[in-house]
Amino acid sequence: MLYLALAKYRELLLAGIIVVLVLLVGLRNPVFLLPSNLLDIVNDTAILAILAAGMMCVLLIGSIDISVSANLALSGMAVALVMRNNLDIVEAVDGAIKVSTPLPLLLLLGIGVGLLVGLINGLLIAKGRLLPIIATLGMQYIARAICFLISRGDWVRKHQMSTAMDQLTRTPILGLSSLIWIAALVYGGLYLWITYKRSGRALYAVGSNVEAASVRGIPVDRAKITAHAILGALAGLAGLLWISRYGSAAHDTATGFELSVIASCVLGGVAVSGGAGKLLGVLLGAMLIGVINNALPMLRVSSFWKMTIQGGMILVAILSNVALRRMTDRQNLARREI
Repeated sequence: MLYLALAKYRELLLAGIIVVLVLLVGLRNPVFLLPSNLLDIVNDTAILAILAAGMMCVLLIGSIDISVSANLALSGMAVALVMRNNLDIVEAVDGAIKVSTPLPLLLLLGIGVGLLVGLINGLLIAKGRLLPIIATLGMQYIARAICFLISRGDWVRKHQMSTAMDQLTRTPILGLSSLIWIAALVYGGLYLWITYKRSGRALYAVGSNVEAASVRGIPVDRAKITAHAILGALAGLAGLLWISRYGSAAHDTATGFELSVIASCVLGGVAVSGGAGKLLGVLLGAMLIGVINNALPMLRVSSFWKMTIQGGMILVAILSNVALRRMTDRQNLARREI
């Protein structure tokens, strides 16, 4: 059956769509196919891919988190303010170097802030029994407000950042950006956890049937809190990488970015109702979003179409996911003996 083949080879189909799209855009603008531009697309997509991996964990349990972009902004601003307030200039042989709080401490700060926001979301949903959309919507406004208050509405710019922070995402390792290596580590770690650890597999069980998971002794509340905590920690990491990559921190950083994160997951085959999804699909979904975002300016298409295209892709992906799931369920029911 065609629908079974689509479900089985979804990732291969998605990869094919990305290749075809790249080639079509390259025909219109050959600059798009330059290795340097393709590498820039991968670099720009790395942060999105990291957040999409965390969002997958949340969607697997049948939840959602729309405060992820605000969490990123708050974590990034916390890191930027600490760095700016401790900034110093020292003379070196090859010129002046800006030094500040060591990067490992800033990394712990960013992840810590993001983890705290994620834990609060998880507790509100698991223990407070709030709807995920309501809890995370409220957290989105709270995080943005805190970010504005601690920064007093001001930006932290590149010249106020340390040299180490500036070079963090620009120093190549074995020919690839550190952004790509960090994203690879995140995906590798999550794959091992989801595949081989009982707590990771519990996400699928909770999302598939929360009552059955509870009866089997799976700690449902712990799974919900863990999923949101993971996304929160990754949002904190993404906040630090964002200010290093783009050289600025502001209270409105990454506004609306949560749409791209959710779109990456849905396009990759993650079920919004929970219980289904693969990291490879999420990665390919993020790459598709990255290619589209990079292609539109080169094709001289208005940036206002970006949201329209992403929204349309989300609707199409959700409808196809639902249709495939229903067909699969019917096929399984037809095979049962009465």
